[in-house]
Amino acid sequence: MLIKLSNLTVKFTQGRFNKRIIYALNNVNLTVERGETVAIIGESGAGKTTLARVLVALEKPTQGEYLYKGKNVWRDRSTRKLIRREVQYIYQDPISALNPSKTIGESLSYPIKKHLKLKGDKLREKIEELLRAVGLDPSLAERYPSQLSGGQLQRVNIARAISINPKVVIADEPVTMLDASYRVGVIDLLANLKKKFDITLILITHDLAIAKYLNYKIEGVRGVVIYGGRIVEEGRINDIISAPLHPYTKYLVNSYIDINSDGKSKIEIREELSTTNVFSPNGCPFSNKCPYVMDKCTKTFPNFSVDRDRKVACYLYGE
Repeated sequence: MLIKLSNLTVKFTQGRFNKRIIYALNNVNLTVERGETVAIIGESGAGKTTLARVLVALEKPTQGEYLYKGKNVWRDRSTRKLIRREVQYIYQDPISALNPSKTIGESLSYPIKKHLKLKGDKLREKIEELLRAVGLDPSLAERYPSQLSGGQLQRVNIARAISINPKVVIADEPVTMLDASYRVGVIDLLANLKKKFDITLILITHDLAIAKYLNYKIEGVRGVVIYGGRIVEEGRINDIISAPLHPYTKYLVNSYIDINSDGKSKIEIREELSTTNVFSPNGCPFSNKCPYVMDKCTKTFPNFSVDRDRKVACYLYGE
């Protein structure tokens, strides 16, 4: 097992006078196997980016355990150092992720020099190889970020992520800020690189259509649905879309727009839900929105009901 999170919580205090606790992640349990492709799905504020920051050791959990290759990340400094090299992060904003005063070649060269110790002709050849691998002309190495399109910049960020031969790549909403014409190409690229380099790929997205398309390119993508800092459902993407179990997942499926459709939602999208779990950290964060809510939903978060490859945290399916 490559990654294991056990009862992991990240919470923050909000407000100067009337302080309240915000649970960005709340008792999260998650495993990721070597070579697996996982899509973390949920709306803005659900806890997806906090989870990504935990996985790359940028966010220390308030409580719980994070194991990487069987070692506790926050008790073993050498494991955190290993993560810096083996777990790479692709940021949502392709522009702010690059230093505007550095050329593309300079931005790519830093991690290569630091971790692979290449220089001179070897370094230059590596940069050219990376740019070709992500579908860019090597001549772009001499340009600055302001001279490239958003789609080109995100490809540069992907090139930087794979530059030091990582074991895991975490792509945090990698196409959200791109024009529609670039989105499919970036997902295609991630899928191809995952296959070519046998990378464990974790895609973070608010859009089920993106997860569905990734599954079209890489069969067997596992979906993890998160809401209010809690994982509420897990399963194969095709199963989640065709037969959602948790009421929140049903809401997502009813409101998503297919990436290959005419851009019109099949069902009218309801008002965006609030995903901040402030008042009921012990219960289901969706309980105040759920049409099937029971009294116990507000008091105790249910254990996962498991059926082969499906998991759902909902009293409708057990207990």
